[in-house]
Amino acid sequence: MIVCHGGSNSRVPEIEYSSSMGRKMRSMTNNGAMLPPIGLSAVVDVFDDVRLFEELDNDRILQLSRMGGGGGFSSVENIRRSTGVSIRRLLAQGTSGVDLAVALCHRLQEVTQISLHEFSAILLCHSHTDETACSRMAEELCRRMQLPAGSVQPVNYGCSGFLKLLHDGAWILDSSPRGSSVALLSVETPEIWHDAADRLFCGIVSAGATAAVLQHGGGMPLSVIRSDDFDIPAERRINDGPLFRKDTADVVSFHGDSLVRTVMRMNSEPVFLNGIELMLNNLRAAMVSIEREPGQRVVVAPHQPSGKLLRALIAAARIEFPDLEFLNNLDRYGNMISSSVPTLLSRLPEVLQANDLLPLREGDHLILLAAGICMRKIDDHMSGGHACLQWNTAVSLNRPEGSAHSVLAPEVSSEYSSSK
Repeated sequence: MIVCHGGSNSRVPEIEYSSSMGRKMRSMTNNGAMLPPIGLSAVVDVFDDVRLFEELDNDRILQLSRMGGGGGFSSVENIRRSTGVSIRRLLAQGTSGVDLAVALCHRLQEVTQISLHEFSAILLCHSHTDETACSRMAEELCRRMQLPAGSVQPVNYGCSGFLKLLHDGAWILDSSPRGSSVALLSVETPEIWHDAADRLFCGIVSAGATAAVLQHGGGMPLSVIRSDDFDIPAERRINDGPLFRKDTADVVSFHGDSLVRTVMRMNSEPVFLNGIELMLNNLRAAMVSIEREPGQRVVVAPHQPSGKLLRALIAAARIEFPDLEFLNNLDRYGNMISSSVPTLLSRLPEVLQANDLLPLREGDHLILLAAGICMRKIDDHMSGGHACLQWNTAVSLNRPEGSAHSVLAPEVSSEYSSSK
């Protein structure tokens, strides 16, 4: 069974926030027969395509942070210590977000040998201060990939976007025939909706693009998906300011130009505290829902917000769960909004190695975890969620020779375990 939660009927244990959505998947049986699983069958990225990106190091971030009239960062060392990032990506000059999306779709087709026309649905998360940006990208993507109009469903989900895409995709597949599949695209270009002189964002945000395939009756089975928007009550917001706000002003682009742009501003302290709390409570809920046997590891793939927040989250989590293992790829990738979590999956072998962790073994548990901006209501809500998978050697990640993308094996024989 896959349990897919949202809203007041799926309150995450110990969270005091109220949520605003509500859906639950159908029963695990149909006339006594076990339903086939819904699982991830592929995760790919395009970071090896050097034509799409240019890299931004901390020397350049130091310069940009001082261009807005403020003091900026004090040093390169301070940037690395605060953000946890050495290198982040921008779109290459002359490259658009749609170009990135098109390259991602070609990569997905190349790796999976599935045409975009064969998917039951294609969901696209592209976060932006402009609520029409994702719809325009979806329309242009359909045109350039020669898909019927409306084939790509656009959503502006923010940091928890991949968990929400999993939630939405599972909901679609729940009533689909066995063998059906849904493509989940995350195309994020946060440099377009942030101020490069804003030190709360300039050192962390990075472009990213990932594609995942969710399959009915195949892939790595998911047992639980929770995704929600949570009201952050006034007493938990610390001050009178909104959590996030849009600001149309004269700002600095990540190429160092001055221009008028609508950017996102953050009220850092309440976002930091509530972001940690939401991820901690989603982690607790995930740990309750899995059935862990002796010797099984639990590896957590969290959203990559910043070095400071990730360190605080891990330190707090290890007080309750001292043997959990956490993935961190901030140093070379930064905060890629909804692409952060799937990038951990697409590059799992190298991320495990970089964190001095062993490869996943038969029966080990993988928890996907996220919390962050709620694009639907930025002033007093935050989004959060988690998903649970159990590793099987039949679905170990494979890296095609000479390629930098990863694929999950297409079939798994095990059924879903029931979840609590």
